Amino acid sequence: MSPGRVHFGRIDQVRGAAALAVVACHFAVSAYVNAPNAGGTPWRLVGDVLAFGYLGVPLFFVVSGLCIHLPQARELAATGATDPDWGAFFRRRFWRLYPPYVTALLVAAILLLLATGGLPVPWPAIAAQAFLVHTLHPASFDGLNPPAWTLAVEAQLYLVYPVLLALFVRFRAWGGLAIVLAATMAWRIGLNFVDVPREWGGLLWEFFLPRWLEWALGALIAAWAVGDANLPAWLRSPWTALAFLAFGIFLEWHVWRWGIYSFKEPIYGVAFAVFVAWLLHGESERDPGQRPGRLALWLQDVGVWSYSLYLLHRPIQLAFEPLCRWVASLPFVVRHGLPTSLVIMAGTTPLVLWASRLFYRWCEEPCIGIAKRVGSSPKHGPGAA
Repeated sequence: MSPGRVHFGRIDQVRGAAALAVVACHFAVSAYVNAPNAGGTPWRLVGDVLAFGYLGVPLFFVVSGLCIHLPQARELAATGATDPDWGAFFRRRFWRLYPPYVTALLVAAILLLLATGGLPVPWPAIAAQAFLVHTLHPASFDGLNPPAWTLAVEAQLYLVYPVLLALFVRFRAWGGLAIVLAATMAWRIGLNFVDVPREWGGLLWEFFLPRWLEWALGALIAAWAVGDANLPAWLRSPWTALAFLAFGIFLEWHVWRWGIYSFKEPIYGVAFAVFVAWLLHGESERDPGQRPGRLALWLQDVGVWSYSLYLLHRPIQLAFEPLCRWVASLPFVVRHGLPTSLVIMAGTTPLVLWASRLFYRWCEEPCIGIAKRVGSSPKHGPGAA
């Protein structure tokens, strides 16, 4: 590809699909784990399939690395400039992401108070989540809005982006990626040799370093997209993406074996990086007059406000869990084994989409406008994780 040929419509479609996958995963968690029918919700296979919606997370990390690095990659390819205004970059990230994040936490607190009469975590944990440090201690990891752990990791990835950029400048994109790969895998494999208390184990797998490779893979795709890195044809083939994805899914049934878990997320990261490269390559060769289909346009629209969807979906789902438990206990439901929890949680999705669209219009979109007015450098582009 070449500078200026990146189509954000395709990226928005990917973000929309990833956000919807996470929504489906989490309503399955409510229906099968948090508020299941008596004896377990029927159609267990449905729950197993929906659970794979969590793969939206590594996909988000790849897309985030692409979107954040793309403006600077374009600048590097065009002028060789290596001195971005980091102050403006971090101010843009703050206004783009943080005010909606805090507002969504307030919405989550209100919904939980109305639905349950209390909050699931103490105020120190809520404060930790508000300041994006909740992933540093097991008592605050889940907080009011459990999926927000990924946003804390995202903030850490922003903080180390200057390091990644320096690696890409000094060693070019592939050399920088090799260093990130070595650091990520050294940490992930090294955890297998350390006796870590169970409550701390999850934390050590979910901060920037063990997830850095996924983000850096997205940055590599950005460098390729502007012509600053080579990408062999087989690394932008859908069959390569499917092969890596299938291998990652295969590992799901073997993560109990020693050391296997170390490779799962990196494998998924490679799969999604190849998939995104394939999409961008295909878009660059498409007839400019060819209009996307209805589903693609809808996913593209969802992708525009996918951040709002990510912020709001779980608090709304959690607010419906008491209703699921009550309905699941009704004698008629128990007698006939009806999967009411699954039906109710799936039925919340239209409400989740509607509320998220409103949240984008009245909260996220104004913040995007503020972020765009911070500085005037073209080095910082429109992408947002």
